[in-house]
Amino acid sequence: MKKLLISLVLLLPLAAAAQTSTQSGARASVGIDWKIRKGLHLMVEEEVRTENTFKNLGRFQTTIGLDYKPIKWVKLGVGYILINPYDAENRAFKNPRHRFYFDAGAHYDVGGFSFSLKERLQLTHRTGSFNVYQNTPNALALKTRLGVEYKKWTYFEPGVFFEMRTALNGPWGSTSGSIKTKSDGTTYYDYTPGGYTHAYNDRYRLIFRTDIKFNKHHVLRPYALVDFCSPYEIDTNAEGTRLFSAAYNNYLCVSIGLGYTFKF
Repeated sequence: MKKLLISLVLLLPLAAAAQTSTQSGARASVGIDWKIRKGLHLMVEEEVRTENTFKNLGRFQTTIGLDYKPIKWVKLGVGYILINPYDAENRAFKNPRHRFYFDAGAHYDVGGFSFSLKERLQLTHRTGSFNVYQNTPNALALKTRLGVEYKKWTYFEPGVFFEMRTALNGPWGSTSGSIKTKSDGTTYYDYTPGGYTHAYNDRYRLIFRTDIKFNKHHVLRPYALVDFCSPYEIDTNAEGTRLFSAAYNNYLCVSIGLGYTFKF
């Protein structure tokens, strides 16, 4: 019996992988990094993302951020991101989303390597009409990133990072009674919304990147992202009284990207 239980535990990751779909994407960005004074930088960036690698436009987003180093090995930052999602099927932009963030990070350099930890707390405000029992109007999330970069080469700074994102206030609720069936055959449970109280890890990311520094003003950054995403998706009626489905949607997304930054 013990051997059987151990075998089942070892097979769980394989079962999860077998049930996970795969997506692809691509990203490109152009940014400006303005050194206002020592330790204080203003950053502006425009990014475009595509889905199915290069097939469909995914979204545009504009970022304005301010970074400050109170001491050499600590960096703080605040910023705003305007997100404009694109509906490729209807060939129209969806309602924009507004994201505000606060960063706190630290790094430790030894032997040419730079080890870093970065925390980002972000709030994303959703606009337009949507089901408030399925989506959080003001979604809070925490991103934790660990990384290492090699900085001894003249023109190249390769690095690898691991990032975990935690949703802090997803929609939640409870069901009561037995399963019921509508006249059209749709099944549901009686549902009581419980507010935005669901906290869970909804994404794990590996990042591989290299900064190519032509000189002190021009930086090119090719990179690749490997994301394991597991958002909790709830399907209810508009009144939030009937629950049709609730499950973690696991999928893998592999993206390639290229960014350019002009520093002055």
